[in-house]
Order: sequence, then C-alpha cells, then structure tokens
Amino acid sequence: MPSQKPRLALTLPPALEVALSDYAEAVGKPVSAATVEMLVELIPQFEGLTKFALAARSGNKAAAKRALVHMVGDNMADLMQMQQADLLAKKRKS
Repeated sequence: MPSQKPRLALTLPPALEVALSDYAEAVGKPVSAATVEMLVELIPQFEGLTKFALAARSGNKAAAKRALVHMVGDNMADLMQMQQADLLAKKRKS
C-alpha cells in the first residue's frame, strides 16, 4: 500500500486566497498543485530563513548575519542567472 503524502490544513487570508487562485489559473493548474510547486521552489529560502532564525534566537549575531548574507547572495545569483538566460534568448531572436 503506497504511503500518503503529509497534508497541511491552512486558513488563508482573503488576499492570499486571491493571489494563489489567480496564480493557479495563470499556470493552468489546481490551486493545491500550483501552491505546492511554488513552495517546493522556495525550499532553499525556507532553509536559509530557518538558519537565520535559529542563529538569531540563540543570540549568535555573527552566525545570523552569515546565514542572511548567504541567503541573499544565493537569491541574487539565481536572479542574475535568469536574467542572463532571458537576455541570451532575446539576442538569439533578433
């Protein structure tokens, strides 16, 4: 018998419900599937925020700063990589 994936019941504020519904419609998927895909893509950010929160809670300001700098740096690198890919695609079209 296959094991069932863990489930999470959430109560959404109205603005979040609208945003998730609009996004799901835009990508042509059910709200639950679109939301899970989005959350999976955010795993690295959750991991970075967890490291930051743990370090901050323990009072280790240096470790908290390192975690935050690492998280921001990784995000900037990802953004730059996406922008470069977009620019290359535009150059090829022209």
